[in-house]
Amino acid sequence: MILGVMSDTHGNTPLMLQAADRLCSEHGAEHLIHLGDNWEDQEWLYMSGYPVSGVPGLWCPEYRSRRIPKSRVDTFAGMQIAYAHDMQDLPPLTPSLELLLSGHTHRACIGRIEECSYMNPGHLKRLQDRGQPASYGLIVIEPQVMHLSLHYLDGKCFEQKSVNRNVDTKE
Repeated sequence: MILGVMSDTHGNTPLMLQAADRLCSEHGAEHLIHLGDNWEDQEWLYMSGYPVSGVPGLWCPEYRSRRIPKSRVDTFAGMQIAYAHDMQDLPPLTPSLELLLSGHTHRACIGRIEECSYMNPGHLKRLQDRGQPASYGLIVIEPQVMHLSLHYLDGKCFEQKSVNRNVDTKE
């Protein structure tokens, strides 16, 4: 399964839809994850026909709502992924959790938090923000391996990492 990840769109619908189109048509993303700021932006994705799930960002009134969770844990192709706008809202790590996603900093990166893989897709606020170019993330889930990559808006990959999945440690 292939997932597209975006964050910090801040109402820049043209840039967000450009990234969504590239994720789905060129990279083959089957589902998009929107990491907030703005909550309404994921509604644009949904209304534009993209399968999407997401969380609100700190600047959204929905972030303060008790009805809308600040973080989610979803399973895609048998892989548990936790995501939130702010890293501080991510749930505690469990053995079955394989990937953490967050945004907020507008800085794209792939790394680890304790024993769990982590990705921040960067931002789609504008072509450049806080000294960082617009970017998005891609997750390719295979039975034994996950491939994480970060891409500029033109689709060029600037960071990638393949990680063995912890399929033997799942609860």
